[in-house]
Amino acid sequence: MKAVVDTNVVAYLLLGTDRFVEEARSFMSALDEAWAPALWEAELVNALWMAIRHHVLPLDEAAKRLALADGLAIHTVPNRALWQAALVRANDSNVAVYDTLFVELAVRERVPLATFDGAVLKAFPDIAVRPGSLIPK
Repeated sequence: MKAVVDTNVVAYLLLGTDRFVEEARSFMSALDEAWAPALWEAELVNALWMAIRHHVLPLDEAAKRLALADGLAIHTVPNRALWQAALVRANDSNVAVYDTLFVELAVRERVPLATFDGAVLKAFPDIAVRPGSLIPK
């Protein structure tokens, strides 16, 4: 299976977020090819930094989890390749460009966008789906 993966799926997996970790783990295990706009890297590092700031993880553990993220082999697409259309989508949907970059990539690749983001799921129901709905039964 090929899909665009929202940063929140990776973050919940690496942080072990109770409500989402099992669904994220099952999805990532079933995934053959993951794609994301380059933004995902900065978003993930920021999520880990916030976990450090809130004493969820010590710095050395966050660094280890960042190394695990690198091992996920997510194909990264430059934001510049997506930003024109993402801007239009953001304007039309009132969803932040940060999120519509992922939507635009999914549209271009003709694959689903796996996300836990409620606003994205609502605004783009033909593109965005919960990761669990993509896991083969």
